[in-house]
Order: sequence, then C-alpha cells, then structure tokens
Amino acid sequence: MTREVLLTNDDGIDAAGIRALSEALSAEYDVTVVAPATNQSGVGGNRSWWETTVEYTERDLGYAVEGTPADCVAVAEVALELEPDVVVSGCNHGPNIGAHVLGQSGTVGAAMEAAFLGTPAIAVSLYDRGNLPIPPTVSHDDFALAGRVATDLVARIDDDGRLPFGADVLNVNVPAADDEAAADPTYRVTEPARGFDVIEFHPGTDAAGDGGEAGSGAADGDASGFGERRGEMGMELRDRFWREFLRGDVADDPGSDRRATVEGEVSVSPLSSSRSIAGDRVGETFDVTGETIDVTGETVDLAGE
Repeated sequence: MTREVLLTNDDGIDAAGIRALSEALSAEYDVTVVAPATNQSGVGGNRSWWETTVEYTERDLGYAVEGTPADCVAVAEVALELEPDVVVSGCNHGPNIGAHVLGQSGTVGAAMEAAFLGTPAIAVSLYDRGNLPIPPTVSHDDFALAGRVATDLVARIDDDGRLPFGADVLNVNVPAADDEAAADPTYRVTEPARGFDVIEFHPGTDAAGDGGEAGSGAADGDASGFGERRGEMGMELRDRFWREFLRGDVADDPGSDRRATVEGEVSVSPLSSSRSIAGDRVGETFDVTGETIDVTGETVDLAGE
C-alpha cells in the first residue's frame, strides 16, 4: 500500500525546499501539497481563529493557503478531507535547532499541529555549514540530501503508523547537498540543545563581544554577521546560542542537535507533542494547603527555603 503524505512548509508554496521534497517524495509516495501562499517563517504553531476566514486556492504544486503552516494542516484535514499517513513539513531554508526554537519555528509548528490531530509528522530543515546563518539563495539541488532523508524516514514508519523511537514528531536537520559530509552522512539521534542566552544590542553601535556589555563597541568581525552595524534606533535582542553555533564553537555533548549540525551530521530529534514530564505520577492528587508538597516521595518547602 502506498503511503499518503501531506507536505507543507513555512517558507511558502513557491519555495525551492518544498518543491525539492515534493519531487523526492512523489517518486515513492502519494503526495499532496498544502502550504502557505506566502512566507510564514517564525510563526511557530500559530493558527487563525474565530472570525478569520482561511482561504485557499489550487496551484500547480498543490493548494496555497492564506494562513500559517498550522492552518495548512487543519485545512488539509477539515476542508480537503485528507487522511495522510504522515505529514512532512519542509524543507526549511535554514536550520531549526535548539530547544528554544521549537515554539518559534513554523516548520516545527506545522508538524506539531499534525501530531495534535493524531498524525505523525517529520519536520525537515536544511543547513549549509559553508554559508550560514542562511544562504541568500538556494537552488533545487541544494535540497537533494534532504529529499533522500525525508523519503527514508517516511519508509521507516511501521505498519501501525508509528514513527521511529515512538516519537510524535521527528525534528530533522540535514546538511546541504554540496557539504562534504553529505556523500555518506551519519544519522544521529539527538536532543534539542539548551544553553539558550540573549544579549541586548542597540542598533547603530558595534556588536558586543562575548563577555562585554551590549553596544560596547567590541565588534568581533566574524562571518556570523554579529559584528556588523544594523539599524538606526531601537533595540535588538540577539541570540548568543547562534553566535556560538555560527562559529562552530560549541561545547555541547555529542547528543545535541547543535553539535550534530556543526559536525555535518543528519540530526534526528524525536519529540513528544505533549511535552509532559509527569510520567507515572499522572492522576495522583497532592496537597498544596500546607507548607510542603510531596512531589517525588520527598517533601519540598513551598516557601523555597
């Protein structure tokens, strides 16, 4: 039986990444594309609500939705009455790594929306170690390995419709096809990296050094773009996580998605849509009227002492 694949993204239906994945997946599976009409990068799992009417039109590749990536998944299920075996979201133009991006990425947001609705999903993103943070232009060929990886992972869904590792979502980051590591890539099971930090930066001044005050004038001039002057007024909050990543100077353990990406590996992070950590204590009751609460067989002082 041929698998039914719903393909969406956040870069928009005209992006090179989704067209490359459509071609690769269509060689093995029945693919329906339902994607945003315009670029929706960074919207996370947002969906349109209440009075908003979500319009969609048919295009040469599939259906273009005037809404978010999560809207696209909902439109596919409700308006188009599709029943896919799996949703593939991507291929994003740029990496989606780190625990802090899971709620910000439209690529991951569409995959999570699918999981909420009971369909396993794979989010696929491209990184180019030679031209980060995001190459200004990409071609169809840049996504060749991403297409192969997506096709291989869909094939690994079991007969009960479950993803590998018991995941609801796989967040996958893949090197560009011209990366030397792409010829024989290592697939590594990872966790989203932590250690997220934010630095304050006032546009119109030089970027802060790693240990200095924001706007101190200690520009480092690296290729990341953090050393450039940007803007004329206001304030930017810049992500030190990316500063380290773009330099390739990360102290993460081998199990982090950021480390795998820096080393040119295919990072596969199994995710749960519930994000619950209650474990086997689900359903228990507990008392919060006293001064302590029993959470692990021990008591914790509610006053924090």
